[in-house]
Amino acid sequence: MLAHTYRAAAALVTLGILLSGCGGGGGGGGSPPPTGPVINQFTSDRSAYYVGESARLTAVFANGTAVLQPDDIPVQSGQPVTISDLTHTIRYKLVVTGGAQSVSRDLDLNVSYRERTRAVDMPFARAEHAASTLQDGRVIIFGGEDNGPVFPDSVWAFDPATERFSQIGELATGRVGFISVKLYDGNILVAGGFRSLTGSPRAELINGSTGAATPLANAPQRDRTFAAASLLPNGTVLISGGLRGVGPDNTVEIYDPATGAFTLLPGTLQVARAEHTSVRIDDRRVLIYGGYTADGQAAPPELYDPVSTTSTLLPAPEPVARARHVAHTMIDGGVLILGGVDADDEPISAVLRFDPAANTFAPFASMATPRASLGVGRLVDSRLLIVGGLDTFTSDGTGTTEIMTVEGGRRDGPVMTRTRFWHTVTALQSGKLLIVGGLDESRRAVASAEVFE
Repeated sequence: MLAHTYRAAAALVTLGILLSGCGGGGGGGGSPPPTGPVINQFTSDRSAYYVGESARLTAVFANGTAVLQPDDIPVQSGQPVTISDLTHTIRYKLVVTGGAQSVSRDLDLNVSYRERTRAVDMPFARAEHAASTLQDGRVIIFGGEDNGPVFPDSVWAFDPATERFSQIGELATGRVGFISVKLYDGNILVAGGFRSLTGSPRAELINGSTGAATPLANAPQRDRTFAAASLLPNGTVLISGGLRGVGPDNTVEIYDPATGAFTLLPGTLQVARAEHTSVRIDDRRVLIYGGYTADGQAAPPELYDPVSTTSTLLPAPEPVARARHVAHTMIDGGVLILGGVDADDEPISAVLRFDPAANTFAPFASMATPRASLGVGRLVDSRLLIVGGLDTFTSDGTGTTEIMTVEGGRRDGPVMTRTRFWHTVTALQSGKLLIVGGLDESRRAVASAEVFE
């Protein structure tokens, strides 16, 4: 009996030692559970995304509250958060805070373009029109031609959410060869051009919220066609050149949205021109490039100062004339001159770059295809998509595209669903590009649109 009791007592002692060594006893040998914030998981539903897609991010954490930066989005542990309409590669930071402590973890979302075009239904034909973005992200299409006996006055809107067009209003008159400028308040100035109705207003204003057009009480000082215009830092619009009657014009005027007045400036362009481009390059100067001249010769570029109303000629960077081209301001402030036609109406492939700091031009790149009446759109990664156009004087146009980098690199882009020139290319808030209308091989306006994504 004593032996049995001894063995039982020894066994209990041994068990106590084992429990103590494993932390199972009530002694102080074990580690307490963490009390500060802890991140156990921070993941996305996919490894890569395309522009315009959504991502689902899931965080699992404890002992704190969490937000996603840079947008400070509140997060619940284990509950997915949807990030909609991705436009570019972005890094999200999960920050979990508990008391005076916080921990964080980063997650990169890799976003790229599919680099393809996709047709969308377009219930109307249009070419030589303009496109602009309303404040709610819709794109409006107005002006131009549609193969009818008169220029159409209908205004259409493209809704990126549904990818459908709907008619939302009318201009006071149809017009071709006009200028359109989006003002700082979101409204859009439309002025000049060949108009359908005799005696119709020379200018009107499209409401940036509704798309409704209202004739302006005041008229531009000159009745211009194929002029150029630029929005200035003070909110006024500089309008230059264009055709008056049978020849190019050299006058310059200002539209002031605060007063609704058009004022002719005393200083003119040094060279009368039409179908040129106008680009503001800093707080004061506007670069005027190319265009058709009265004698058919190349027009040297000018820097126009609307404050002093003086213009300074710059040395001609190329021996040929250039009109019906595109001037595009790059993300670094430089201006690219792309495509167009020479004095013989042959399309041009050379691309020039203007340096605003040095006031000089330099060769930048060469497109694989000469293009006139082309479209250009900037992608969210700063590359340019060069779209369509006429590739020879006698051609039926092209449906090809090219992609150009900010360093001047070039490669072929996707082929569009059809040939088009005198079309528009408009950036959507999703980062995609909307390509609308244009003339086809038979020089007829097309009811065709597509999205680059």
